[in-house]
Amino acid sequence: MVLLKTTLIGAIFLVAGILLLTVAGHYITVEVQVVQRHEVESHAEFLVGDVTDRPYSLPAGVSVFGTLDVTQAPTNSSSDVQFLVFDNTNYQNWVAGQQSSFLFSGDEQGHSNFTFNTNNSGVYHFVFDNRASLFKKYVTLSVSYNGVSTSQQPDPRVPYVGWGLSAVGLIILVYGLVRKPPIPWA
Repeated sequence: MVLLKTTLIGAIFLVAGILLLTVAGHYITVEVQVVQRHEVESHAEFLVGDVTDRPYSLPAGVSVFGTLDVTQAPTNSSSDVQFLVFDNTNYQNWVAGQQSSFLFSGDEQGHSNFTFNTNNSGVYHFVFDNRASLFKKYVTLSVSYNGVSTSQQPDPRVPYVGWGLSAVGLIILVYGLVRKPPIPWA
């Protein structure tokens, strides 16, 4: 004779734990956000005479960052250039000589870093204005942004619950099988 109810409860816990470990664990998921670096321009080298425009398509709501290296063309020594970043509408206004606003502006000397945030997705113009200098400039540019993507991943806590249920179920099952039920008429 065995303790039937105890044995059944132990078997149910054991089967539930094994199911969590093998089958159900893949269907119980959590949302995970992953930050990924996206290279827009890994290493561009170009010559700036008067004004040079480099358009790039960027998504909305990201932090764009990069590096800029400016050298003077004939001597290859460190030099400066005015660096501006516009969205497409403000770039068109700037070209037409109208009032415009920029996302980033600086007179960059030698090696420098820049960061700005995009408001809308679309084309952004990286403008290098060298009209204040008599010499052409070599510019090396790299541009990246960090994008956040979400995905569904299996919940890493489910195996612990499965092992716990299996262990408790096994203990209850063994107890139910080994323990002799009391005989009430004896």
